Amino acid sequence: MAFETVNGQKVFSSTTGMTYIFGDYFVVFRGDNFQPEIYEWGDVTSVNDGITEMVITTDSAVYTIERNAFRSDDQYLSVRAIIEGQIAVHPTIKYKFNKRILPLKFLYRNITTPNAYVMRGVYEEKVINSCNISLVSAKYGRYIFLFALILIIVIFAALVKIMGTLADDWYYCLPIALFSGIIISVAIYLVVGMTARHKYNQVNKVDPALSKEITIVVAPEGFAAIESCVYTGHDLIPWNEASFFIETHVGVVVFRDNESVFWLPKSYIPKNEQNNLISIIATRVKQR
Repeated sequence: MAFETVNGQKVFSSTTGMTYIFGDYFVVFRGDNFQPEIYEWGDVTSVNDGITEMVITTDSAVYTIERNAFRSDDQYLSVRAIIEGQIAVHPTIKYKFNKRILPLKFLYRNITTPNAYVMRGVYEEKVINSCNISLVSAKYGRYIFLFALILIIVIFAALVKIMGTLADDWYYCLPIALFSGIIISVAIYLVVGMTARHKYNQVNKVDPALSKEITIVVAPEGFAAIESCVYTGHDLIPWNEASFFIETHVGVVVFRDNESVFWLPKSYIPKNEQNNLISIIATRVKQR
């Protein structure tokens, strides 16, 4: 099981007066006069990890843990890793969660490899936004260019019709049409940039992982992007979980079922290792 060596966590809720222990079991202490309630993770039916609280439902009870019950972001991230690691073993647990950039932990497997590239850094906003913009350009750039070209032709034809004959007025109409097409294309890219920043800010508000150091791993057996505070050294997502990858001038993005699961900014890769590292990815998953 992935993340099985993450340290168990003890969380006290001042709101309910109850103590929760997350580890190989989910344990609830209601007080000194009560017997602990011990659940195997197979007894948990659902976990709802919301913005302000985490709700855990078992066959016999519902437990609500407010977010400020966790003494630190690191503790919250550890609990989240434990839960998602258990979901990989017990996929019947229904799981609701906030938007993420890092891959979900239940995709990982316990894999140890001696031949891995290990990098560390913080996912900076400008890096993620640059990757997003480059990603949109790589996927839709040809369509944006085609749209701009069609727009130039339409504007040119409309101006000629309004102003007179083509022979007399083309040298006036063409620069106006070209300028209009360029302006609209620039406006599209500005909207893409604003959308990328909005998406990042949305995730940043609900996921403390974005403010933490991330350990990024690329190996022949798999890949990983994990908060360093829960990185164990032997948790990887196998390459068969990946569908394809896209390489841009700022980074590599791996997709699973058309959803991005792995972001690798090129600024994190030593320059003398970029070709070797990207070749590992390219030999194991198709490129688009």
